[in-house]
Amino acid sequence: MANEVYTRTNQALYFTRLSIEAWSEAEASDALSAFTMTRYHREHALFHLHRTVLAVAHEVADRYRWPLLEVRSLEQMLDPQTTDRFPGPELAELTELARSADSWLGRLLKGWDVLHLPPKPEEGKAPADDLIAVSAATTARDWSLEDAREAHAALTERLNCYREGMVEW
Repeated sequence: MANEVYTRTNQALYFTRLSIEAWSEAEASDALSAFTMTRYHREHALFHLHRTVLAVAHEVADRYRWPLLEVRSLEQMLDPQTTDRFPGPELAELTELARSADSWLGRLLKGWDVLHLPPKPEEGKAPADDLIAVSAATTARDWSLEDAREAHAALTERLNCYREGMVEW
């Protein structure tokens, strides 16, 4: 495999698609482990989508020769101060999408943050009744399969547009 920045993006996008497909199959399953597998694939899809957005940002940074390839945090990469220091339409668009809570990227980042909250016991249940730790993510609006599909499609579209703009004719 080529040792280029875009290969990481392609891999992350590919694994995102696989995890979304597996999530969909787990939701449709009648198996006893369906609940656990659904949660696993949900987290897996979030991980790969988050990783893909970071890889896209690294690909853009590499295109412009910005010294951002060492940044390992998507939140740090999409910080408005970073966008001010390294002006470009791609990074500015991603930053704007990240700041909008109702955009696909805003929901993805919210789902990522909620995923990292510590587990909390459900009300009315004894701690011994919990076989699986339930995170605080089960409140309000969870990251859904539709959100993941929308984020994957939007990310694929954005990536194709970015790459088309990078090609020298």
